[in-house]
Amino acid sequence: MTMIRMSNIHKYFGRLHVLKGVSLEVNKGEIISIIGPSGSGKSTLLRCMNQLERIDQGSIEIEGVIVEAAGDTGVKVTASHPEVRATYRKMGMVFQGFNLFPHMTALGNVIEAPMLVNKMAKDDAVQIAEKQLAKVGLLEKKDAYPSKLSGGQKQRVAIARALAMNPDIMLFDEPTSALDPELIGEVLSVIKNLAQEHMTMLIVTHEMGFAKEISDRVIFMDDGKILEDSSPKEFFDNPRHPRIKTFLEKML
Repeated sequence: MTMIRMSNIHKYFGRLHVLKGVSLEVNKGEIISIIGPSGSGKSTLLRCMNQLERIDQGSIEIEGVIVEAAGDTGVKVTASHPEVRATYRKMGMVFQGFNLFPHMTALGNVIEAPMLVNKMAKDDAVQIAEKQLAKVGLLEKKDAYPSKLSGGQKQRVAIARALAMNPDIMLFDEPTSALDPELIGEVLSVIKNLAQEHMTMLIVTHEMGFAKEISDRVIFMDDGKILEDSSPKEFFDNPRHPRIKTFLEKML
């Protein structure tokens, strides 16, 4: 089953052409790592997927529902506004900067969206939140405020918060880039566990070994375009594009 289909996506910020005709399909249960140099459009691609940025041309389909269409594509959004919102609620996102509410405990951060967005009773939201905090190894920190947590712990709370909404798709935007090196492993371990559950995931990352180990496909972006979309073995052992070879020589 195709979970996400992005067709001929263009995105501008003013005169800056950030995404230049990107097309991508993601199937159910696939784990896709998106790598490339800074400024290549990786994070913007995820943000367009989640409608945090609006596309200027192209169309986005999620689980068979056309949720966004722009420009002269001839494609029209097929869903009502409530259906579009419901479709986007199936997608969780974890940011590089954690984005936790500083005045709320770890538990408070995780229960907020189920209660506010899904109108869930507090007792039910707490039960789900405690389950997700346990999954990321932080149940004992449920009453701690973000200021008392390490960077790795904050990011794991952010993952628990996204999982509490029971998403079908998880987007990770450089989830370890704001962490000290010794804290990276604990976050990658949580993502590996999700991979074993066959959660559909797209991960923007600079961790090459992690991408090689966990991914079904590796996508390389440069200058707003996808230059390669292949298996990890093909990508790392026999990259097709000279730009990728240069990139890997610097990263590995």
